[in-house]
Amino acid sequence: MTEAMPAAFRSPRAPAAGALPGAVNGAGLRWTPGPDELRLPSCEDEPVPQNTRHAVALEESFGSLRLHWRGRRDVFVGSDQFLYWDPAYPARKTGMNSPAAPDVYVAFGVANRHRNSYVVWEEGKPPDFVLEVVSPSSRREDEEDKPSKYAKIGVPELFLYHPEGGIEPALSGFELCGGRGGKYQPLPEEDLPGGVVGVRSKMLGLCLCVKLSGPEPLDVSLRWYDPATGGFLPTRHELAEDNHRLADTKRQAEARAEASDAKAEASAARVAELEALVEKMRRG
Repeated sequence: MTEAMPAAFRSPRAPAAGALPGAVNGAGLRWTPGPDELRLPSCEDEPVPQNTRHAVALEESFGSLRLHWRGRRDVFVGSDQFLYWDPAYPARKTGMNSPAAPDVYVAFGVANRHRNSYVVWEEGKPPDFVLEVVSPSSRREDEEDKPSKYAKIGVPELFLYHPEGGIEPALSGFELCGGRGGKYQPLPEEDLPGGVVGVRSKMLGLCLCVKLSGPEPLDVSLRWYDPATGGFLPTRHELAEDNHRLADTKRQAEARAEASDAKAEASAARVAELEALVEKMRRG
């Protein structure tokens, strides 16, 4: 390996809302992939299949966080990438030092750039937040194996979401106590507007909740609520719909303006015609 793993990883809190100091926002960060990021595998030989609830929950949560932090050059939001944390891998492979693959993760204080994978010893710190969307086939891995691994890595917060129903609570949040190698302790639930119950992420300064989105019991969506604004973070689908509505409104306004201009031109032409007729009669 080309770089030694730091003895302790730093885990900064989320930057204050609206704060974009130039000295922090991207300055002095690694903007090119490290040699191990380029060398280590970035995907498995066979993709892992997902059902639609799992895929939608992952995409909406990832997309909302990406949009929320899009103005920061020193905040990275990743999804479904290998997280390498042991420099001895792959020369010495064991069950516990193999890479993890978080469904969604957020890291503060690292460059917001495209990554093949997240290599902890090259980035200098682990992610600050991880969300796992649990499927029936991966429940043991997501609820037991991965939390043990994330605790060893030193990930400060871990959230678990069960989109299939039948598990109470469907959403749980945990914070790491005791530093690297410590234990995850549950984060409390809190009431949000509209009768929604959520869990606040101390690292992100946001609340994650399960919000009813249709008439059926399983018609729910995983949504982020921002206490600073008092609103839910928009999803990419919602922004796309807003853009379509804005485009339709603009086209209708332009059509009305064109019709109004045409009517005005016709009126002006008729007035000119009548004035010419009156002038002609006056002369003779």
